Amino acid sequence: MKKFVLSIILIVTATVSYAISNDSINAVTMVSYEQRWLDSEGTLALKNNTDEPIRNLSFVITYQDMNGKDMDYKEFSFDVGIEPGMTKKIDIPAYEYGRNYHYYKTKDDLGHPAFKIKYELKGYNLSKEEISKSDNNGFNANEGLYIGIAIVVVLFILGIAIGLYVLVAVMAKKRHRNIVLWLLLSFVATPLLIAIILLCVGDNDTYEFNEE
Repeated sequence: MKKFVLSIILIVTATVSYAISNDSINAVTMVSYEQRWLDSEGTLALKNNTDEPIRNLSFVITYQDMNGKDMDYKEFSFDVGIEPGMTKKIDIPAYEYGRNYHYYKTKDDLGHPAFKIKYELKGYNLSKEEISKSDNNGFNANEGLYIGIAIVVVLFILGIAIGLYVLVAVMAKKRHRNIVLWLLLSFVATPLLIAIILLCVGDNDTYEFNEE
Protein backbone atom coordinates (compact mmCIF):
# COMPACT_ATOMS: atom_id res chain seq x y z
CA MET A 1 0.00 0.00 0.00
CA LYS A 2 2.83 2.38 0.88
CA LYS A 3 4.54 1.65 -2.44
CA PHE A 4 1.28 2.34 -4.29
CA VAL A 5 0.77 5.69 -2.52
CA LEU A 6 4.42 6.63 -3.12
CA SER A 7 4.05 5.81 -6.81
CA ILE A 8 0.92 7.99 -7.06
CA ILE A 9 2.75 10.88 -5.38
CA LEU A 10 5.70 10.54 -7.76
CA ILE A 11 3.41 10.47 -10.79
CA VAL A 12 1.47 13.53 -9.63
CA THR A 13 4.70 15.39 -8.84
CA ALA A 14 6.14 14.57 -12.26
CA THR A 15 2.93 15.64 -13.98
CA VAL A 16 2.82 18.96 -12.12
CA SER A 17 6.50 19.58 -12.80
CA TYR A 18 5.99 18.87 -16.50
CA ALA A 19 2.99 21.20 -16.63
CA ILE A 20 4.91 24.01 -14.91
CA SER A 21 7.88 23.48 -17.22
CA ASN A 22 5.63 23.43 -20.28
CA ASP A 23 3.88 26.63 -19.16
CA SER A 24 7.24 28.32 -18.63
CA ILE A 25 8.43 27.34 -22.09
CA ASN A 26 5.25 28.69 -23.68
CA ALA A 27 5.04 31.81 -21.50
CA VAL A 28 6.33 34.00 -24.33
CA THR A 29 6.04 32.57 -27.84
CA MET A 30 7.14 33.79 -31.26
CA VAL A 31 4.29 34.96 -33.49
CA SER A 32 6.29 36.01 -36.53
CA TYR A 33 9.68 37.10 -37.82
CA GLU A 34 10.57 39.42 -40.70
CA GLN A 35 13.91 40.13 -42.37
CA ARG A 36 14.44 41.30 -45.93
CA TRP A 37 17.83 40.96 -47.60
CA LEU A 38 18.47 44.72 -47.24
CA ASP A 39 17.46 44.90 -43.57
CA SER A 40 20.15 45.50 -40.97
CA GLU A 41 17.68 44.34 -38.31
CA GLY A 42 15.09 41.60 -38.14
CA THR A 43 11.71 42.14 -36.48
CA LEU A 44 10.50 39.52 -34.02
CA ALA A 45 6.89 39.50 -32.77
CA LEU A 46 6.47 37.95 -29.30
CA LYS A 47 3.26 37.15 -27.44
CA ASN A 48 2.81 37.13 -23.68
CA ASN A 49 0.74 34.02 -22.86
CA THR A 50 0.83 34.55 -19.09
CA ASP A 51 -1.53 36.47 -16.80
CA GLU A 52 1.24 38.84 -15.65
CA PRO A 53 3.13 41.67 -17.42
CA ILE A 54 6.48 40.73 -18.93
CA ARG A 55 9.25 43.12 -17.85
CA ASN A 56 12.22 41.40 -19.46
CA LEU A 57 13.04 38.14 -21.15
CA SER A 58 15.91 36.13 -22.56
CA PHE A 59 15.74 33.73 -25.48
CA VAL A 60 17.81 31.87 -28.03
CA ILE A 61 17.41 32.15 -31.79
CA THR A 62 18.75 29.19 -33.76
CA TYR A 63 19.34 29.89 -37.45
CA GLN A 64 18.69 27.03 -39.85
CA ASP A 65 19.09 26.39 -43.56
CA MET A 66 16.10 25.51 -45.73
CA ASN A 67 16.53 21.83 -44.86
CA GLY A 68 16.13 22.58 -41.17
CA LYS A 69 19.82 22.04 -40.38
CA ASP A 70 21.23 24.28 -37.64
CA MET A 71 23.78 26.81 -38.93
CA ASP A 72 24.23 29.23 -36.03
CA TYR A 73 22.60 30.55 -32.86
CA LYS A 74 22.61 33.65 -30.68
CA GLU A 75 21.30 34.47 -27.21
CA PHE A 76 19.37 37.68 -26.55
CA SER A 77 18.20 39.51 -23.44
CA PHE A 78 15.78 42.45 -23.56
CA ASP A 79 14.04 44.81 -21.21
CA VAL A 80 10.60 44.92 -22.82
CA GLY A 81 7.08 45.47 -21.52
CA ILE A 82 4.42 43.07 -22.81
CA GLU A 83 1.00 43.07 -21.17
CA PRO A 84 -0.84 39.75 -20.57
CA GLY A 85 -2.22 38.30 -23.80
CA MET A 86 -0.60 41.04 -25.91
CA THR A 87 1.96 40.84 -28.72
CA LYS A 88 4.90 43.19 -29.19
CA LYS A 89 7.55 43.51 -31.89
CA ILE A 90 11.24 43.89 -31.07
CA ASP A 91 14.22 44.35 -33.37
CA ILE A 92 17.28 42.11 -33.29
CA PRO A 93 20.44 42.25 -35.46
CA ALA A 94 19.82 40.78 -38.92
CA TYR A 95 21.30 37.38 -39.61
CA GLU A 96 24.13 37.46 -42.21
CA TYR A 97 23.31 41.06 -43.14
CA GLY A 98 26.55 41.45 -45.10
CA ARG A 99 25.74 38.38 -47.24
CA ASN A 100 22.17 39.50 -48.06
CA TYR A 101 20.35 36.66 -46.29
CA HIS A 102 16.59 36.95 -45.86
CA TYR A 103 13.98 35.12 -43.78
CA TYR A 104 12.27 32.53 -45.93
CA LYS A 105 8.76 33.86 -45.19
CA THR A 106 9.76 37.37 -46.25
CA LYS A 107 9.20 37.84 -49.99
CA ASP A 108 12.34 37.95 -52.13
CA ASP A 109 12.37 37.61 -55.93
CA LEU A 110 16.10 38.15 -56.44
CA GLY A 111 17.33 34.72 -55.37
CA HIS A 112 19.15 35.75 -52.20
CA PRO A 113 19.95 32.97 -49.69
CA ALA A 114 17.12 32.18 -47.29
CA PHE A 115 17.06 30.85 -43.74
CA LYS A 116 14.65 29.67 -41.06
CA ILE A 117 14.75 30.34 -37.33
CA LYS A 118 13.88 28.42 -34.19
CA TYR A 119 12.88 30.43 -31.12
CA GLU A 120 13.45 29.12 -27.59
CA LEU A 121 12.52 31.03 -24.44
CA LYS A 122 15.17 30.86 -21.71
CA GLY A 123 13.47 32.96 -19.03
CA TYR A 124 11.38 36.02 -18.26
CA ASN A 125 10.97 38.59 -15.47
CA LEU A 126 14.50 37.80 -14.41
CA SER A 127 16.39 39.42 -11.55
CA LYS A 128 19.39 41.66 -12.29
CA GLU A 129 21.73 38.84 -11.30
CA GLU A 130 20.04 36.40 -13.67
CA ILE A 131 20.13 38.96 -16.50
CA SER A 132 23.85 39.59 -16.02
CA LYS A 133 24.51 35.86 -16.32
CA SER A 134 22.38 35.28 -19.41
CA ASP A 135 22.75 38.57 -21.30
CA ASN A 136 24.82 38.09 -24.44
CA ASN A 137 22.94 40.61 -26.55
CA GLY A 138 25.31 43.52 -26.10
CA PHE A 139 28.63 41.77 -25.42
CA ASN A 140 30.18 38.36 -25.91
CA ALA A 141 33.63 36.79 -25.97
CA ASN A 142 34.13 37.28 -29.70
CA GLU A 143 33.14 40.94 -29.49
CA GLY A 144 35.58 41.36 -26.59
CA LEU A 145 38.33 39.90 -28.78
CA TYR A 146 37.43 42.26 -31.63
CA ILE A 147 37.51 45.25 -29.27
CA GLY A 148 40.92 44.17 -27.98
CA ILE A 149 42.27 43.84 -31.52
CA ALA A 150 40.82 47.26 -32.42
CA ILE A 151 42.56 48.85 -29.41
CA VAL A 152 45.89 47.28 -30.39
CA VAL A 153 45.50 48.50 -33.98
CA VAL A 154 44.62 52.04 -32.83
CA LEU A 155 47.64 52.14 -30.49
CA PHE A 156 49.86 50.84 -33.28
CA ILE A 157 48.65 53.53 -35.71
CA LEU A 158 49.00 56.19 -33.02
CA GLY A 159 52.56 55.04 -32.35
CA ILE A 160 53.43 55.30 -36.05
CA ALA A 161 51.91 58.80 -36.24
CA ILE A 162 53.89 60.03 -33.23
CA GLY A 163 57.02 58.42 -34.67
CA LEU A 164 56.57 60.30 -37.95
CA TYR A 165 56.32 63.64 -36.12
CA VAL A 166 59.47 62.79 -34.19
CA LEU A 167 61.16 61.91 -37.49
CA VAL A 168 60.21 65.33 -38.92
CA ALA A 169 61.67 67.07 -35.87
CA VAL A 170 64.93 65.09 -36.08
CA MET A 171 65.27 65.67 -39.84
CA ALA A 172 64.61 69.40 -39.44
CA LYS A 173 67.22 69.66 -36.68
CA LYS A 174 69.86 67.78 -38.68
CA ARG A 175 69.24 70.04 -41.68
CA HIS A 176 69.47 73.15 -39.50
CA ARG A 177 65.88 74.18 -40.14
CA ASN A 178 63.21 75.58 -37.83
CA ILE A 179 61.79 72.54 -35.98
CA VAL A 180 58.59 74.29 -34.82
CA LEU A 181 57.82 75.54 -38.33
CA TRP A 182 58.23 72.13 -39.93
CA LEU A 183 56.17 70.45 -37.22
CA LEU A 184 53.38 72.95 -37.85
CA LEU A 185 53.60 72.15 -41.54
CA SER A 186 53.28 68.46 -40.60
CA PHE A 187 49.96 69.15 -38.90
CA VAL A 188 48.71 71.08 -41.93
CA ALA A 189 49.86 68.46 -44.42
CA THR A 190 51.10 65.06 -43.25
CA PRO A 191 54.34 64.21 -41.43
CA LEU A 192 55.25 61.68 -44.13
CA LEU A 193 54.94 64.32 -46.87
CA ILE A 194 56.95 66.85 -44.85
CA ALA A 195 59.66 64.25 -44.20
CA ILE A 196 59.94 63.65 -47.94
CA ILE A 197 60.15 67.42 -48.57
CA LEU A 198 62.86 67.77 -45.93
CA LEU A 199 64.75 64.95 -47.57
CA CYS A 200 64.57 66.77 -50.91
CA VAL A 201 65.45 70.30 -49.73
CA GLY A 202 68.49 69.11 -47.82
CA ASP A 203 70.63 71.22 -45.49
CA ASN A 204 70.06 74.92 -44.83
CA ASP A 205 72.92 76.70 -46.61
CA THR A 206 72.25 79.98 -44.79
CA TYR A 207 72.70 78.43 -41.36
CA GLU A 208 75.62 79.88 -39.47
CA PHE A 209 77.40 77.54 -37.11
CA ASN A 210 78.80 79.33 -34.05
CA GLU A 211 81.45 77.41 -32.22
CA GLU A 212 82.23 78.67 -28.73
